[in-house]
Formats: sequence, structure tokens, C-alpha cells
Amino acid sequence: MLGLFKEWDCSIGERRLFAGDTLALYTDGITESFNDAEEEYGEQRLIEALQGHRESSSQALLTSVVDDVRRFSPHEQHDDVTLIVAKCRGN
Repeated sequence: MLGLFKEWDCSIGERRLFAGDTLALYTDGITESFNDAEEEYGEQRLIEALQGHRESSSQALLTSVVDDVRRFSPHEQHDDVTLIVAKCRGN
């Protein structure tokens, strides 16, 4: 969560990225996109989409995931669809 609350109590952690790791930051507009059957795109579909294209460049991975969300939920979005993808090249 970035910038939503003046005060927010949560745990803080650190992770080290290694060569080949991918970091994906996304808004709930990705996971909460609905199809015509009222199903959410959800975190599991997002994980599968990211894993399915993990060998692609960051830009190609981002494009593939956003295209998948738009195919899943082709109607007008009511929330932002934001995704940031970064790949660690080395340490």
C-alpha cells in the first residue's frame, strides 16, 4: 500500500532479489477485474500469467499480462489497471 493512509500499522520486511528474479507490483484493478460470469481475475490467474511469460522481457511480460486481463474482462474497466514489472539482471 503506497500513500493511502496517514497512519497504517503493518509488518515490514525486506527481500533480496537475485539474478533472474522478477518483481511485479500491481493495483487491485488487475486482480479485481471481472468477466461476464462475475468471476474475478484473481491473484492465482495473475501468478499463472506471470509464470507463463517469465522468460520474456519486462515489457513483453507486462504486455502479455495486461492483454490477458483485457481478454478476461473485455468490458469497460471501473478501476485502474496498473502493473509494474522489473527483472533483476544480477547482484
